[in-house]
Amino acid sequence: MVENVFVVGLDDHSAAILSRLPDAGRYHFHRLLSADELLFRDTIPLPALLAAAQRQVEAFDGPVHAVIGFWDFPVSTMVPMLCQRLGLRWASLESVVKCEHKYWSRLEQQRVIDEYPRFGLVNFDQPTLPDGLRYLIWVKPIKSVASAPAYRVDDR
Repeated sequence: MVENVFVVGLDDHSAAILSRLPDAGRYHFHRLLSADELLFRDTIPLPALLAAAQRQVEAFDGPVHAVIGFWDFPVSTMVPMLCQRLGLRWASLESVVKCEHKYWSRLEQQRVIDEYPRFGLVNFDQPTLPDGLRYLIWVKPIKSVASAPAYRVDDR
């Protein structure tokens, strides 16, 4: 049986990766919105994108086995929301956001393991090095795409 998997923002590069998966022949990957609809925009109309994606999946004539994505926001946010709306299994929106939010992710790691990098918040109005850190540090936004803009800071 072939399983129908909808991929939010599926592009040619991602389709090529999916086609090389073990047992790829067991899956039919369907494009769910285009990358141009989701990315490379000044504003992202998330409610409208969610509604359009949901309509597209619900109009599909056949069983829907999964909704996945390759991109971070808005795709990573849309996937758990769509799965919930469609009754599919997926990680919760909270767990996805915890993984993407750099500070929140470190706080969660700190709760469960001892082997996490030292970290802290920097207030750019009064920049001081957080307790337990010393230079050289990397300063990153708590939420960004591909760690941009991350800055190496060698000294005060």
